[in-house]
Amino acid sequence: MAQTQPTGFALRPMVVVITLLLGSALWGLFWLPLRGLEQAGLGGFWTLTVIYLGAALTLGPLARRHWRTALRMPWRLLGIGLSAAVSNIAFGIGMIEGDVARVLILFYLSPVWTVVLGRLLLGERLLAVTIPALALALFGAGLMLFSDLQGVDAGLLPAFGTADLLGLLAGLGFALTNVQVRAAHQMPATLKNLSAVVLVPPLALLAALAVDTAPPAASFGATAMTTTAEVATAMTALATALAVALAVGALWLSTMVAATQHGVSHMPLQRSSVLLLFELIVGAVSAALLAGETLSPTELTGGACIVLAGLAIVWLRTPKTAIPQ
Repeated sequence: MAQTQPTGFALRPMVVVITLLLGSALWGLFWLPLRGLEQAGLGGFWTLTVIYLGAALTLGPLARRHWRTALRMPWRLLGIGLSAAVSNIAFGIGMIEGDVARVLILFYLSPVWTVVLGRLLLGERLLAVTIPALALALFGAGLMLFSDLQGVDAGLLPAFGTADLLGLLAGLGFALTNVQVRAAHQMPATLKNLSAVVLVPPLALLAALAVDTAPPAASFGATAMTTTAEVATAMTALATALAVALAVGALWLSTMVAATQHGVSHMPLQRSSVLLLFELIVGAVSAALLAGETLSPTELTGGACIVLAGLAIVWLRTPKTAIPQ
């Protein structure tokens, strides 16, 4: 008689799938609070500063028992933190300034960059599919970036916007983070989660000051008010926006970082890479319904090439080389 599988064992894979889908959905919808806070007057870089501060304050205590591990690998953590911060800042500003679906698809070039960087930095063997997949991905990126024919007629750079470049930079930074995390595979999950967010607040703050973005109080007009009532109203609006941003970081961002990390860490790369495409679907559909953003046939074709290239690379790799999120 065949043995009956324990219920807990049977449910565990489904819990992992649901967790990963939750993380992917939250990433796909992350543009909503980002744009909402930016439109409320907080400013893009200031929004990222406060949101990621909330996430760092939430994830920090969870990683405190691994401080000895952190002291043994300070430079590794610094490298991971820097590349993750660049990726997250570029991703966030790209989602605020550009088309959600385009930024997400260009970000999805990260599996291709991960393989290339793994070869260059870790000496990992390239599979036969790597070069054709890279060519397909770059072809797809070219279709998306140069889909504006008028922009191409005017020159290369006007053919795509800053948000497109930020999407590419975000994917490259994410790939570099993956390679570094793979080299430090013994790092506890709580440290990986914290390292993904902890350097975003100071770097986003520096970016805000570098581009001469007004501080939050000025953005809400508090410094230009003359009456006490006007100042009180502006400061109340500012306090509300700051509280919402902190809550988004503490609840939304912390949850999706931890959920995605847990899902990817407990699932073969072939399955997790497919489920992570849910982020693209949620982002594209929500942007179409709520922001009226749509992709042209050329952009859709280019996006399909990028997705297929990414799936081809991760699908043919062994589970041992799973990429942590």
